[in-house]
Amino acid sequence: MAEVHFSSLSDRWTSAENNDAFCAEKIANYQVFGVAEGLSDQPSGSSASGIAIASLREAVQGPAQAPGEILIAAIHGSERRIAAQAGDSRTTARGATHLSAGLIDDALECTILDTGEGNAYLIGPDGIQAPGEHMAQGTPASQGGLSRSNSNNKNLTEIITHTLGEPHLLKQSDIVTVSLRDRFLLLSSGGLHDFVSKERIAEIVLRNGENVETSCEQLLQEAQSAGSEKTITIVLVHGHRHRSHMGGVKSDRVP
Repeated sequence: MAEVHFSSLSDRWTSAENNDAFCAEKIANYQVFGVAEGLSDQPSGSSASGIAIASLREAVQGPAQAPGEILIAAIHGSERRIAAQAGDSRTTARGATHLSAGLIDDALECTILDTGEGNAYLIGPDGIQAPGEHMAQGTPASQGGLSRSNSNNKNLTEIITHTLGEPHLLKQSDIVTVSLRDRFLLLSSGGLHDFVSKERIAEIVLRNGENVETSCEQLLQEAQSAGSEKTITIVLVHGHRHRSHMGGVKSDRVP
């Protein structure tokens, strides 16, 4: 029986406010994981990061679609809501965020949204890599290889200005599918990956193995020790087939 074991936390550390948002939960047919890093302060209303995560949840709960299409729907829904909020604001400032996300089905097939900027990493015996790196040649996702998501190409030609960084052209390579069997998916905000090297991240995660709670705590401490002054948000997921239940631990340190 497949199992997804995960841990998540968000700590504002020395920041005045926590502008990140995240989710780590079962919704409909998927285990849904997402981190939206706050890239600007929003003076009023919902933050851009909160909008992005709310849009992700709503897209998963919406009409049945392929996982890649769900992620695209989440992006477009988020963009519309962020733009609408900016239009209603008395200020000219527009909130921005950077969303990374993963949808995992019961077979441990994981469809990942990531723009290759360090917000998402896959970690396994073969090392650490961004989801879009080193696409496996001729290896089915069910055997541990990466594959392009079969998303509707006509939706991949629009500039997304607030949900994937600013500006960003959504590309086919931003959405990939991988088997998460005996692999880790790490989603994080810049409070972690801007201060801790990916090699050090992999060392910590692989050393602790399935004890993802300990890995999250140690990654947090590592970022703090490295001088991070940003909010640190971490979601760490491990997929394996040798247990009979799905479980996870979620922690939010923000008062």
